[in-house]
Amino acid sequence: MEKDITLPILAGDCVSGDRKRVRMADPESTVGGEGRPVKLPKTKDNGDVVGSTSEATQVPVDSIMADVATNDLDGKTNAGHGVVSVMGRQRAMTTAVSTVVDEIPSYDIFGIFDGLRLAKLLEERLCRLVKEEVTACHGRGAAADWSKVTRSCFSEAVGTVRSTSAKAVVTIVGKEEVIVFCRGGARAVLYSQGGISLPLCDIHRHHSDVDQKLKIHKRTMIDDFIVLACEGLWDVVSDDDTNRLVKSCLYGELPDGCKSESSSTKAAVILAELAIARGSKENINVIVIDLRSSTVS
Repeated sequence: MEKDITLPILAGDCVSGDRKRVRMADPESTVGGEGRPVKLPKTKDNGDVVGSTSEATQVPVDSIMADVATNDLDGKTNAGHGVVSVMGRQRAMTTAVSTVVDEIPSYDIFGIFDGLRLAKLLEERLCRLVKEEVTACHGRGAAADWSKVTRSCFSEAVGTVRSTSAKAVVTIVGKEEVIVFCRGGARAVLYSQGGISLPLCDIHRHHSDVDQKLKIHKRTMIDDFIVLACEGLWDVVSDDDTNRLVKSCLYGELPDGCKSESSSTKAAVILAELAIARGSKENINVIVIDLRSSTVS
């Protein structure tokens, strides 16, 4: 039998709430902003989040980026996304997220990395290499050599930071395919209509086990959304719970009194809140990518 999950209410969005529990940054903001406390709701004995915000716990937030919805003009993917990066119960933020949206015709890039320096290096190099590859293939992603692009990018970036065990996961979302390149550290799961979940990559638990893996998924009309997150989420929140919570946000099944916009961001924030409420001890990075209105040939 499915276990009911009560969605945490985002007090900053509620009509009656006089204290904001999360800081919604400007859409142009970047990772690594000034920390802010997040008021977390109380939990039941089994870890489920309840709506009350009394006796809440405080955790610093690295950044919460506002929802971004693109259009399909000029070759854009039309995939909305929400991002949250939370320090959680750790003393420092050792992971970072990166997004490249609307800079490459027909492709957006999302990633979770070991540290801000690696994130910046990969963001800059991936953006350039993907642009070059797409141009060389005249916009036909199916003809692109994604293995060459990702391996070349990671090899140079990892060499620059001088850490052969550096972990990173990158998801490149195109109109016709989703490309995932993984060096451990995080996990990407594709959710489709009908409750189907498809892991696109898994977490490597040991630094000595770091291996590069590439997976290409041909998109279909039933693809719903992708959740890209580090072990701070996946250690305590199951695929099924993630599916149900994100769908509740994307399809407007939010708590009474809450606004309906920025559904991808709300989904990311709620997942982070649930992970902390269930005792996650790691940094928590979550990216929710909404594929429902994105173009599929």
